Amino acid sequence: MPNKIPGKCNVCGYDVTDHPAGGMYKKNKWDRKLAKEYCERSANSHQTVKPIWRKCCGILDHYSVKLKIDNRPAWQR
Repeated sequence: MPNKIPGKCNVCGYDVTDHPAGGMYKKNKWDRKLAKEYCERSANSHQTVKPIWRKCCGILDHYSVKLKIDNRPAWQR
């Protein structure tokens, strides 16, 4: 089903015209590279950071941060 309004997602309602800078899209190779570099740069040794893309239009929705579980006591870390 094609979009009735150009630049607007039918499922989530994201409108490109509301955001002058556009956004980050999963289909764009450069945007995927930037998201991956951001995740590597911002995560510390006790975290994993992963970009979450919307399934409907492929726009970057948010970053998922998961803490790595370490069973050692705090004084041994």
